[in-house]
Amino acid sequence: MTVTQGSRGRQSTAATTTTTTALAPAPARPRRRRMSSQLDCLLTQMGTGKWSILHFLALSYVSLFTGPITMGGAFLAPRLDYSCRVPSSSSSTTTSSISPVSSSSVASSVASFTSECQYTIDTPDGAKIEDCVEFDFDNSTFSTTFTSEFQLACGRQYLQTSFQSMYMFGIFVGAPVNGFMADKFGRKPLVVSGVVCYVALALGSAWLPFLSTVLAARFILGCLHAVCNFSSYVLMIEVMEPKLRTACGFVFYNAWALSLVLYGGLGYLIRDWRVLQTVVTLPGLLLLPALWFLDESPRWLIVSGRSEDAIRVIRRAARWHGADLPPEDELRHLTEGEPQEAQKEAEERSLLNVVKGVIGEALVLLRTPRLRTITLCLYLNYLVAAMVYFGLSLSGTSLSDSPFVYMVLSGLMEVPAYTLCGPIVQRFGRKRTLAVLFLTSAIVLLALPTIPSAYSSTVVTLAMIGKVAITGCLQTVIFYSSELLPTEVRSRGIGTSFMMSRIGGMVSPFITDLVGTFHPWAPFVVFGVGALMAGAVTLLLPETRGKTLPETVAQLEARAKEAPVKQTKVPRIFSCLA
Repeated sequence: MTVTQGSRGRQSTAATTTTTTALAPAPARPRRRRMSSQLDCLLTQMGTGKWSILHFLALSYVSLFTGPITMGGAFLAPRLDYSCRVPSSSSSTTTSSISPVSSSSVASSVASFTSECQYTIDTPDGAKIEDCVEFDFDNSTFSTTFTSEFQLACGRQYLQTSFQSMYMFGIFVGAPVNGFMADKFGRKPLVVSGVVCYVALALGSAWLPFLSTVLAARFILGCLHAVCNFSSYVLMIEVMEPKLRTACGFVFYNAWALSLVLYGGLGYLIRDWRVLQTVVTLPGLLLLPALWFLDESPRWLIVSGRSEDAIRVIRRAARWHGADLPPEDELRHLTEGEPQEAQKEAEERSLLNVVKGVIGEALVLLRTPRLRTITLCLYLNYLVAAMVYFGLSLSGTSLSDSPFVYMVLSGLMEVPAYTLCGPIVQRFGRKRTLAVLFLTSAIVLLALPTIPSAYSSTVVTLAMIGKVAITGCLQTVIFYSSELLPTEVRSRGIGTSFMMSRIGGMVSPFITDLVGTFHPWAPFVVFGVGALMAGAVTLLLPETRGKTLPETVAQLEARAKEAPVKQTKVPRIFSCLA
């Protein structure tokens, strides 16, 4: 099959890259692999033009307005100092002064901002202890927050932490459901409906009057986050020419980093939590017109047996790129649907089967010794990397005098992590790089509690070093896992590993807010020990640089029994996947 390039097109002879192999859902039939290779060749020779650039910009833009909502706990529901507010009716009925139950006697009229949860009242019958039901919060940094508006202190403090955890729980639930729906109904319907619903709910939830409805909205937003971001990423990868997929993946994540920088600036200017959430969501409205021009993934259309729709999308892309397509018979041969049995399997899939499959797939990943070692090590790496990443990202109020500057720096530090991950991993290997990054994170985190609070610049500097390292860990482990797992179980292995990362994201706010309330040093010790353990188990994994990807579990086990061989040198390209 040949494609001639038009005046605006770009000639290329590359057919596919290792990135395509690593990220392809598996196991794959020979027919599917031939179709995938031919389609990659067609996309390569059509080159990059207006059609692919439109999809890349629109789908990358999704991260710009989902990022601030994801990190909403930093400014919308921060941990605040507070003091007990004694009801005026109580003070009028007492015969003597009212004082908090504490070793430090502070008058109730003074804004001490200490964590007092009870107070005593001297009555004719003796001293009476009352629980605080109203609190005065420190509003020196924020004017109004979710925390202060709903009086989330003492026994209700866990609800403040739940503001962030409910979003992560939503991602945990939404990710496997999104995978099922994207495979069954297509990528574009999920992206369009997800973005519209996400923007509408984010705007509406900013003005909900009840705590329970706000938390419920956070959970639904988390579910929609999986629909928006994951489906957008998959669609972008499937429409880009193969040699640019990895680079586009890095830029996709850099858009996320940019959103955190913008969030820090907007947080500094807007101190009301409801107004801030409204403002950071408004940019999502700019994406809505672009959704009209997006096309469905031709790869998914071919697999689903919709060859006519696939041809129409390919023709549109060729027209926008100025490229000439092969003859009609060759194009139709390329877009022939999957065998009937494959289509029947896809139609018989149900959501219940997908949920059952997640449990079954996790057990499959533990059935052989080598695969079991790889799976457990990856689970720990994903869990710890996400836990530390969100722990550092949401610690601005405890590590810095200005949480807004901290957020801006946090976003800026992710840029070198995303950008340099590819060349470093390619040069030094996956295993060594990941272990060193985890070790660097552990050293920084364990050092933070020993730095006096007076040295705030030193604390922030160490935190930023840790942020670069743990962001690099997240990027490296994602690409590393796609090479470690054999094709036969790759998609299910990566899918369940991402679920473990969401568990880490859910646990992280409770460690930083609840544990940190009683022992400010404890969260960093927990994160540091976790990073140290993750780095240690990484040493149990095999190096994959310069090696062909295993196709089956049996092949993986056979390799483990073979004597180690000297690795071959591979070309240096801008990719974490050689």
